[in-house]
Amino acid sequence: MKHCLTLSLLFVFGTVFAQLPDDEYFFGFKAGATYSTIDEIKTTLIRPVHPEATYNTAIVPRYGATAGMFFYYKFRGGSFLAIQPEVVFAMQGGDFKYDDVNGLEYMIRFRYEYLNITPQFKIYPLAEFGEGVSGFHIGIAPQIGVNLASTNIVYNSNTEVIGQDLQIQQNLREVLKGKTDVSIALSVGMEIGRLFLEARWNLGLQDVIETQANGYYFIENKNRSNSYQFTVGYAIPFDQ
Repeated sequence: MKHCLTLSLLFVFGTVFAQLPDDEYFFGFKAGATYSTIDEIKTTLIRPVHPEATYNTAIVPRYGATAGMFFYYKFRGGSFLAIQPEVVFAMQGGDFKYDDVNGLEYMIRFRYEYLNITPQFKIYPLAEFGEGVSGFHIGIAPQIGVNLASTNIVYNSNTEVIGQDLQIQQNLREVLKGKTDVSIALSVGMEIGRLFLEARWNLGLQDVIETQANGYYFIENKNRSNSYQFTVGYAIPFDQ
């Protein structure tokens, strides 16, 4: 993971500073909201010997915030291509809800926080159709999300036993460890002057939860993350 992170950082900053003239590139800041889930929690936690008719589960999205900085360069000569490497903090994860015929109800909240590194390529398919639509773009990028809160799990249930939820929560934090997220980022957006509006889908490619050895019969499983981000950014020329 350290090698991947190092290579990504070198790509992000090396691409910008090695190729672009001083008067043509920008830096900026962006912020917005996130909506995220983690797949297959049920398979990880619940053994198949339990009849499904006896319980219900649901994946519940987590809503959060995102903020960070970016560099931006649009190639000269009316080009329809641009690059926008980013380093962005994002609140992601997801919740898992359970209830059964015995009256037990609980919620497990995966409150993960990531530092997302995203060397984005942007395409402007309407660049030749006038100023009004020239800022419309689509984007694609690989993304590495370094998990900054790998044990941040919150457990709540309807039990009346004092301290039981806290004990289960601590056990979950020791057994289920958040991992680095590797994903593909797909986006659409609009640039209005220096104002950048964007909607992005981060499609997870690998397991984001590592299951440690445990006595709960939890299994190692491929729990992929999916998240959506809606952001507003502002670009500033480097010569200002």
